Amino acid sequence: MKKKALALLLALSMTAAMAGCGGSGGDSGESKGGAADSGESKTEQSADAGSGDGEDAGSEGGSAEGPAGFNATGMPIMNEPITLTAWIEGGADTDWSQNVFLKEIEEKANIKLEIISTPSSDSLEKRNLMLAGDDYPDLLLTDWTAILTKSDIMQFAVKEGIFLPITEYVDKYGNNMKRIFDENPAYREGSTAPDGEIYGFARFSECYHCSAYPKIYLRQDWMDKLNLEMPTNTEELREVLRAFVNEDPNGNGEKDEIGLIGATTWNTPVEFALMGMSFQTVKPDFWLSLGADGESVEFSPSTDAYREGLRYIKSLYDEGLIDPTSFTQKEDIMAQTVRTEPHVVGMYVCDHAAMGYDNSDPVEAENYQILIPVAGPDGFRRQGQNANEGTITGFEAVITDKCQYPEAAFRLIDEFFYDDDYNMMRFKGKEGLGWERAAEGAKNVFGGEARYVVLSVPEEDKEENDKYGFGVGPQADVASFRLAMLPEVENVYLQENYEQRITLDTQKVEEFIPEKRLEYNPFIPLEMTDEYAEIQTNLNSFVRKTIVQFITGERDIENGWEEYLSELDSYRVDRYVEIYKTAIGQ
Repeated sequence: MKKKALALLLALSMTAAMAGCGGSGGDSGESKGGAADSGESKTEQSADAGSGDGEDAGSEGGSAEGPAGFNATGMPIMNEPITLTAWIEGGADTDWSQNVFLKEIEEKANIKLEIISTPSSDSLEKRNLMLAGDDYPDLLLTDWTAILTKSDIMQFAVKEGIFLPITEYVDKYGNNMKRIFDENPAYREGSTAPDGEIYGFARFSECYHCSAYPKIYLRQDWMDKLNLEMPTNTEELREVLRAFVNEDPNGNGEKDEIGLIGATTWNTPVEFALMGMSFQTVKPDFWLSLGADGESVEFSPSTDAYREGLRYIKSLYDEGLIDPTSFTQKEDIMAQTVRTEPHVVGMYVCDHAAMGYDNSDPVEAENYQILIPVAGPDGFRRQGQNANEGTITGFEAVITDKCQYPEAAFRLIDEFFYDDDYNMMRFKGKEGLGWERAAEGAKNVFGGEARYVVLSVPEEDKEENDKYGFGVGPQADVASFRLAMLPEVENVYLQENYEQRITLDTQKVEEFIPEKRLEYNPFIPLEMTDEYAEIQTNLNSFVRKTIVQFITGERDIENGWEEYLSELDSYRVDRYVEIYKTAIGQ
């Protein structure tokens, strides 16, 4: 029997911790000043062949397995029409009866999806109440707000049996999902719960430029004017910042230049950019990192390297080389400062470049170039990797125990949500309007095959294009697919070529991305989930506050360090590490 009262209490206390952004409409654009994430995680590989429109084996598949009328391969999935109910996050104001993607599924698969939508702002609460109250449909399709975390899987699948296992279906009926697991076995491993079963459909994301967060961009025109070379270590970086602040590179005769600026949101904090680049691997809101042996788990904010990083960052702050607003403002205010004329910002911290400069200005786009990571005093030199690319952070679709046709539901998601052509439709819209196929023989920015060209949709056609979109639910953003959307271009600084620009920027720092890192989101044992989350939440607040206090002088790095370590102990760091190591089997 499902313990609904307990589930309600647990569900309402859960929070979905995630990085990134997304929407439930037909466009997957970012909300951080740039275009949608696009890129690759392997610069040497070219795009795989297209996977077609989901009709991989004709219309006469059939199988002795599964429900009557079910076809294990090909289309239709069901010989006679069926209806599946699907709760989705967002889209409450959308007329889903007019959605072309859903019509394609109904026409080709003989499966009608009856959509039950909830505004994104209420989606997490609504999702948890549905599950706790035994009032849920055949399928749940989520976006970022209501994404099903690994803790949710432990509660609602492993413990309560609300979500059905799909492990057997992957090997029996899987087409795209099996292909993805074969290409990257880590995805199968990361999707598998401790009981050996897979319960959900993840977004398999390999956004190349997202693999290098945070980044720092600097004004190359100022560098040229001041005859400066790209810095290679922390002291050379200091000299560049000094020149930016003291030598009037904007030429207005005033000392109004800012050396380095950041913000408190996304991956824009200067403290974590500088720390992670030159002193100590640090993942904000996670805080754990691999030790020097490459195997042990250490708490980054208590190491000697972290303290050395604080000393260096404080020294820059004391010289006036870091703008004080970096520790209080959001990223949109930082962007306003970067775009001020005459231009005053020498360097800024970001996820991607257009979080700073005005992306519609190709001159400014070229003025700002990516900073290659600089080495710390002991030679430590890394590119930050604070996003979750290449890992399973949660699940955007599950089949519930209310579903009478789980095999058909599995094939629907596998064929339509993980197929490249359908993902172009879901996130870019109508072929010929939101995107088109690349010319035969077209190359991508890394010299491999380009298969798609993303188009700019005229304002008057956006309503029509949106009818093809279905941004909620899982997708296969694997490297081969993303690279297939990035054809070579002559000028990467034009706004329409932004994705190519930030992809090539990331290639410049790729060699400094660590080959190995800890998994940020393991399956925490259910009996430890609340304890782990509580410790992590309290640590997040304390560490984020104290690092700024050390930099600004409110805390004394020299005389107050032992007191700080003692305070850390009170936040149960040892237990936090212990639970994490239990989760990863160490």
